[in-house]
Amino acid sequence: MVTNRVMTDHPTRLADFMARARLTDPELGRRADTSKQQIFKLRKGERKMSREWAERLAPHLGVTWPELMEGDWRLAPAPQSGLPPALHPSISIPEYDLAEADGKSPVEKLTVLAHWTLPHEMVRAHAGEGAELGFVRVSDDAMTPDYLPTDRVLIDFAHKVASPAGVYLLWDGAGIALRQLEPLVGSTPATVRVSATSKRYSPYERPADALGIIGKVVGKWSWT
Repeated sequence: MVTNRVMTDHPTRLADFMARARLTDPELGRRADTSKQQIFKLRKGERKMSREWAERLAPHLGVTWPELMEGDWRLAPAPQSGLPPALHPSISIPEYDLAEADGKSPVEKLTVLAHWTLPHEMVRAHAGEGAELGFVRVSDDAMTPDYLPTDRVLIDFAHKVASPAGVYLLWDGAGIALRQLEPLVGSTPATVRVSATSKRYSPYERPADALGIIGKVVGKWSWT
């Protein structure tokens, strides 16, 4: 399949993550016990990012080693003229950066970190027509062990009603969070129970119309 490369402002994944972590070559070299020259070569793509290097650098960048490996993360399918979207063999799904999300701005305003190419049939089995899909990165431990920090979660941003019960992405007043939502049958006004799988977070109830639902989780990608 012919593909188009989705460009970023940086030549490698290492450069992307270093920019996000605000790390310089000397600082990352010091933390990883290597020279700034080695980091420079890896960052510029002059030296291939091996698994050994990825495992060595990832902990200092707050990512997993596979995330540092160059690959299909930047690839999006080329337009396939003449075919309706439902017949495309694969689709490109954006991954959004939630760091600047405020619960009010539309998802289209968020920074796109990458594009994921997935088989259309696989996605359609879990998300119906009309779904507005995007990946986000889990940023807290409230839903462990089901959803771990660094897991990528596939969200349907068109699903903004807490029904059926399930895991949703919402704005809780302080930030973006994944939570289990369960409508309380027969409640007046309509009320939803909000909970986490971690016992460190206490459940609570909120009126359904007071929940800042951003979207519903339809799948996840995790590294083993």
